[in-house]
Amino acid sequence: MRKFLLFILSLLAFPLHSTAQDNATLVLWHADGTTTDVELYLRPRIEFANDKIRITSNVLNMEFSKDDIVRFSYKGEGTGIASPQHDADYSQESGRLVFHGISATDQVAVYTTNGVRVPVSLSVTSDGFALPLSTLSKGVYLLNVNGKTSKFIRP
Repeated sequence: MRKFLLFILSLLAFPLHSTAQDNATLVLWHADGTTTDVELYLRPRIEFANDKIRITSNVLNMEFSKDDIVRFSYKGEGTGIASPQHDADYSQESGRLVFHGISATDQVAVYTTNGVRVPVSLSVTSDGFALPLSTLSKGVYLLNVNGKTSKFIRP
């Protein structure tokens, strides 16, 4: 009888767990065409550093090469993802992003809102380094400078 009750309870718990997983999922698209799903209810922390993408939480510890991940997307509803904060030290002026206090060895990456990395090259200016916005299509982009992500708009 005890085994039967445990079996019934496990059947009741499964749909609750399944529903929580289906609500929102981060999808990592790999260069070989495969995907990795990360359930957002696990509250993953995503870091970009040293040519690696690291995803950690209380129960996760994943690391991928930046070259292996070609884009990010989401599936499900209710991601609850807030807009990234403006953590990078830059200003938008005269059709370009001007970076303050970075060096030639610092890592700067630009992504579309679909998670696709956009190839960009910085130019040296009297102010430091600049990213000409004329090379980008109009839209919203995510900017990652040394692991700190912010959002900007190319008008």
